[in-house]
Amino acid sequence: MEGLGEEIRGISLSAACEKLEEATASSSDGRSVSSDAGSSEEIPREAGGDIVLPYEPVPFVDMDRFIGKWYEIAKIPNRWQANGNLSTVIYCRNPNNGKLRIVSRTFVDGRRSEHSGRLWVDDQVKNSSYKCQFLWPFTGMFWILHLGEKENYGYCVIGDPSKTNLWILSRTPTLEDYVYEKLVAQLEWQGYNVSKLVVTPQSEDLSAYKDENDDFY
Repeated sequence: MEGLGEEIRGISLSAACEKLEEATASSSDGRSVSSDAGSSEEIPREAGGDIVLPYEPVPFVDMDRFIGKWYEIAKIPNRWQANGNLSTVIYCRNPNNGKLRIVSRTFVDGRRSEHSGRLWVDDQVKNSSYKCQFLWPFTGMFWILHLGEKENYGYCVIGDPSKTNLWILSRTPTLEDYVYEKLVAQLEWQGYNVSKLVVTPQSEDLSAYKDENDDFY
């Protein structure tokens, strides 16, 4: 996609993603990229002229659609999460008080590792930024950066204001290549070092993920 930066510099975000779609559709592998972006903001530029997409949470998240199980497709490794396989994250409500919780699971050398924490929506209007606490008194701020268009959103991307942490999640253990490539391209334009992304091994056998507590979550 040589020269694409010059072609789309200064146009709207949605138009930029359309250019990305056209360029990818004509690439040698023949895979296309679609866009779910709808912002009309101008794309800021670095001093060297490189494209940098606006970096902010999505405009709105319907939490009733968002909660549930997500499969980890890829992440930037972090200090507190084990680098295992069959990794999932569950957003849920406490049945006793309705408060939001988060449950992170993975398997390392065949043994399950699970951590649960509290979650607070930071912006009650947009619902797209939240604070999470797995260990008191430490909390972290996270942003929902991208969402699919299906009823249960289909896929999402979670990051943070510092662009240190990143997760690509899906409602299924696999994500279409063209969707993954679209997200990675957009994240790179948003300033992430996508070379740090590590793909999480998953399984198409859903029974591998079942847990006796799933009904509770």
